[in-house]
Amino acid sequence: MFATLNGTRIYFDVEGSGYVPNGSKMEARPVLFAVHGGPGSDHSDFKPWLTPLADQMQIVYLDLRCNGQSERVDPATCTLEQLADDIEALRQYLGFDRIHLLGHSFGGMVAQVFATRYPNSLEKLLLICTAPSREFYPAALAYASNVATEEQLRVIPELFEGRIRDDAHLIAWWDVCYPLYFHVQDLELMMETGNRPIGSLEAANYTFKHFIPQYDVRPKLPALQVPVLIVGARYDWITPVSQSEEMHRLLPQSELVLFENSGHMPFIEEHEAFIQKVSGFIAKERVGL
Repeated sequence: MFATLNGTRIYFDVEGSGYVPNGSKMEARPVLFAVHGGPGSDHSDFKPWLTPLADQMQIVYLDLRCNGQSERVDPATCTLEQLADDIEALRQYLGFDRIHLLGHSFGGMVAQVFATRYPNSLEKLLLICTAPSREFYPAALAYASNVATEEQLRVIPELFEGRIRDDAHLIAWWDVCYPLYFHVQDLELMMETGNRPIGSLEAANYTFKHFIPQYDVRPKLPALQVPVLIVGARYDWITPVSQSEEMHRLLPQSELVLFENSGHMPFIEEHEAFIQKVSGFIAKERVGL
């Protein structure tokens, strides 16, 4: 499905019912917006991994502008603030009140910007293997220095400094570096998940070159009065545990959970435990309401 939001055609998809029968009444379910990582990936990162949550809530997936099936626009418009504004516009377009917002990796950065811009639109925030500032990159390089191959160490900066030449170069980069994102190397699983997204090289290069070096929401996080679940992973190289700990220190109503047997995607590698944790967090009654 598509919606034109802030002048841009945005793709979204929905899993699960918003209202379900409960005896003689219809009961509203929570709404969870899921924001994918990247930049340059899409919502397929989450499928089929988040699907079990649709038994308890309605999930709204979206492809950020210039990503996935959404319209390719000038990447200079793809600031984190504009991406957050697009999520707010989608919330209004679909007629929802406050939403639960889950962001993974780069999507978690966008989710934090959303939370600081639209706190009254937010019920709860879920930050999955992400970071509160550009400082994730030196932390990632330090982590990689202990675990990466010489070839991986050589090519890592090509992506994160916006220096990928073309699609063939991007594919070659992922062929070399994708194993870093997993704790257990399941080649069939890695092949499937890695090939599903519709890539957007232009969005990736521009964002890493121009926007990520300016990214820092740390000064605004202590004022955020919303329940937050922070998920980190012991073997996450790109947003190491130090980044989860920093968010936990800054966010006054946060809970930190570390998955001890996962890389960057615990919703894949420790799937059942991840689903249980997210379900429980969303089901928990919010204090003060």
